[in-house]
Amino acid sequence: MKDNTAYTVQDRWVKMPMTEYINGYRDFGRVRGYCRECDRYGNCWACPPYDFDETALPEGYAAISLLATKIVPAEGTILTPETADRIIRRERERLDRMLLKMEREAAVPAHTARAFFAGTCLLCPPEHCTRREGRPCRHPESIRPSLEALGFDIARTAADIFHTPLQWGRNGQPPEYLTLISGFARKF
Repeated sequence: MKDNTAYTVQDRWVKMPMTEYINGYRDFGRVRGYCRECDRYGNCWACPPYDFDETALPEGYAAISLLATKIVPAEGTILTPETADRIIRRERERLDRMLLKMEREAAVPAHTARAFFAGTCLLCPPEHCTRREGRPCRHPESIRPSLEALGFDIARTAADIFHTPLQWGRNGQPPEYLTLISGFARKF
């Protein structure tokens, strides 16, 4: 089914030293608690727990460019949960491709750049992730952890750095806009 939902997208980048982002926005214990409550925890290769030290991964980078993607439905568009999911998936696919391309182009020498996606993996339906069966990921070259999976407070990031508080639907009313937070880190 073709989705003709109309919306506008605004991508905004902010670059900062990684140590500043870690010191100001990482609350590993609290944010990891949210991850543990999710059914993807331990069941999706893009989600924790990982086989590497999540607290050490960001510390290996000198700078991070954070990307806030604000998605505003066109006037008169009813933002149902299903419509929001389709819009988020479409924009995540665009962002993930862009971030992976940036990572490939910037990673000379190898492993000098790292993309962080806005949320969990979208490549396999959750119930078909091979992690649930104890098998390797089908797409290891295409998955990346999210900033929240590494303990970063995305709500504070959106509000403080981008002045765009996260919104949630309330009392049957959809949010005014949707927000995705991604990142791109470099070692130099």
